[in-house]
Amino acid sequence: MSAAEENPNPVVHERTFRVEPEMIDVNRHLNNVWPVQWIQDIAIEHSDSAGGTALMHELGGAWMVRVQHVEYKNQAFLGEEILGKTWVASYGRLSCVRKCKFERISDGKTIFESETEWVLVDVNRGRPMPIPDAMKALYGAATAP
Repeated sequence: MSAAEENPNPVVHERTFRVEPEMIDVNRHLNNVWPVQWIQDIAIEHSDSAGGTALMHELGGAWMVRVQHVEYKNQAFLGEEILGKTWVASYGRLSCVRKCKFERISDGKTIFESETEWVLVDVNRGRPMPIPDAMKALYGAATAP
C-alpha cells in the first residue's frame, strides 16, 4: 500500500467466537481455515455496525482483499472462547489496512493476528475507487478540514 495515512483514533469492534467440533482438524486444534473465515466475519460485522456497508452500497462499491497476512501464535482447542478485535489501522487513496487480534478468553493468550489490505472497488467498472472521507470517518479517522 502506498502513502498510508495512519488512523489516529480507530474504532475497535469486538466479537466472541467459540471453537466448535466442525472446526477441529486431525491435529485436534482449530483448523487454519477458520481464522480466515473469522477475519472476514468480524470485518463484515464491523462494517455493518459502523454504517460502512450501507455507504459502500450507496457508492456502488465493494471491498476486496488485495493482500492478507495471518500470523499464528498459539493453538485453540474445542470449546474455547476466542475474543476477536478488529480496527482500520491506516488508509491509502484506494485501500485500507484492517488489523485483527484474536485472544483466548481464559488466559489472554493471542491465538492469531492478521493484517489485511482491502481495496474499495467500483462494482460497475471493476476498478478501484478512492475511499471518501465519509467512509474513513465511520471507522474513527479524522476527516480533512
